[in-house]
Amino acid sequence: MAQKRDKASDGADGRPRQRGATSAALVGALIGALAGLTGSTLAFFEAKDTHSSEAAARRADIRRAAYVELSASTNRYVQQSTRLLQTSLDPAKTADDRQRVLDDAYAPANTELAQALTTVRLVTTDEGRRDLERVGALSTRVGELATARVTHGPEGVDADKTASAFTEAVDRQLAALQAFLDRAARDAL
Repeated sequence: MAQKRDKASDGADGRPRQRGATSAALVGALIGALAGLTGSTLAFFEAKDTHSSEAAARRADIRRAAYVELSASTNRYVQQSTRLLQTSLDPAKTADDRQRVLDDAYAPANTELAQALTTVRLVTTDEGRRDLERVGALSTRVGELATARVTHGPEGVDADKTASAFTEAVDRQLAALQAFLDRAARDAL
């Protein structure tokens, strides 16, 4: 029996034509590869954007936590500095009383403030660092006024004048802290 052959699929030498099928397969493979590459590229950039967004959110969380700790440690520092100054200016308190308040209350609060200032310095913006320097300098002034009479007590000192200078220094320190936090809220959060 004679077999029928599709003449359209035979070449001149009798072999089936595969050039068209091969070309179609290559074009299909190329389209598939391009679609896969495009999908992979889009997935990469989407993941990169998500990662960048997550990293920015983490940085903002770290800054917020550092700023909250700075605010809290500044308040503790002011409270303990005030306590130390009151103790130092009280004629009924002894040198041991003054030293105990210095060691047990003021020194730990001073250390916490120094740690908070350092942490914020590491995570804040350039403008924030400039504002933070002012907060640190004014905190130093508060500490100088609070500790000045620890060893000598109230003898020979104008308690009202010292308390007034201390209050002014604290007000300036807290105003500088508020200015820093206001800028941080606008710029970084």
